[in-house]
Amino acid sequence: MNILREIAKDLDSKDKLHKYRNKFILPKDQIYLDGNSLGVLAKGVVDNINHTIKEEWGNNLISSWNKSWIKLPRLISKKIASIIKSYETEVYVGSSTSINLFKLLKSILEANSFIKNITTDNLNFPSDKYICEVIAKDFNIDFNFLDYGNDLIPDIEKLKENILKEKGILVLSHVSFKSSYRYPIEEITKFCKDNNTILIWDLSHSVGAIDIDMRSNGVDYAIGCTYKYLNGGPGSPAFIYVRECELKKLKSPIKGWFSHNKPFEYSNEYIESNTIEKFSNGTPHILSLSTLKTSLDITLEATTEKLSIKSANLFDFFITIYNDDLKKLGFKLLSPLDKNKRGSHISLSHKEAWRISKCLLEPIDSRLMSIIVDFRPKNIIRIALTPLYTTFEDVYIISERIISIINDREYNKKDNTMEGVT
Repeated sequence: MNILREIAKDLDSKDKLHKYRNKFILPKDQIYLDGNSLGVLAKGVVDNINHTIKEEWGNNLISSWNKSWIKLPRLISKKIASIIKSYETEVYVGSSTSINLFKLLKSILEANSFIKNITTDNLNFPSDKYICEVIAKDFNIDFNFLDYGNDLIPDIEKLKENILKEKGILVLSHVSFKSSYRYPIEEITKFCKDNNTILIWDLSHSVGAIDIDMRSNGVDYAIGCTYKYLNGGPGSPAFIYVRECELKKLKSPIKGWFSHNKPFEYSNEYIESNTIEKFSNGTPHILSLSTLKTSLDITLEATTEKLSIKSANLFDFFITIYNDDLKKLGFKLLSPLDKNKRGSHISLSHKEAWRISKCLLEPIDSRLMSIIVDFRPKNIIRIALTPLYTTFEDVYIISERIISIINDREYNKKDNTMEGVT
């Protein structure tokens, strides 16, 4: 294993993205491998927030709306559009992922009265399913839950059969939150279009770590969050993507102040904006938007093409250790080996996954470094490979640590109680 550590250090020294790690505030005496749940704080964000609070809010007060705030949502939308390679007029930033899915589904249904069903599958994030269910109930149409018999890898042929049968709206996660399986976005998008099915992609577990090209992949509708690989911070605003040719067909279900064509005329008559801003609701969340000015610039500078390559290289380094050691210790790799079918996190299963996770976070030997991962039922340890700041040595250290937890049976000193956020 010592040889592998030297290899890891050598890979880090040659990593052209390694410099971006210094742009983040990383915890001391701890390795953070949970960027697929919450990204870390970029150093520049602190200055942005302080400026927004002390100078813009504290000194300039309401005059900051005209000086900077009113333009901020568009500025952030433009940056996100650049990251996903779309036109800036196709991206709205604001609200949460669930609210944006709600708005998008409802607007599509109101524009297409022939749609009789909404479908999602059992690999999707549960809250997407909740929204699909309630919208289907509100519109008195069918809700279909496609179950592949496992919640890790989809049966693409079964998915296509369902598309041929239902021909309604389909909602899928680009990358599955449990296994890190990545759907063939171009293939499924084209198949849906060829078979009169409207497809909405949730990009939350891929944007910022996987290269996405909305201009070429044919996607018409998408949603996503900014607090994972985009490092916007807890509760940072989500986004909606609508291809420009589809935008004029939709009307937002929420007639909000900022979705009005001329909000500052204060008209009693609602005239909806004819731009993507129709999905805006009330006053933009300036403090949350302020965090994204710096964090998104880091991703743009690094480029998602290079981030995707590093993610794959980190995984390849891990798989060597997995095949040589972890596999023999009862671990099962749940993530696809094919980089084109995988997101940017590793999913491992083990019967003692929860207690292993607790050992990683709080070692019995306090001299050992704490490692933050996250746990998902049943028995899944997720290890985020966040290319902006995860190192090859990080991958080596967690692998070595997991091996020692099993060999020393350290997990036996932890109980199975589970409280709070996992």
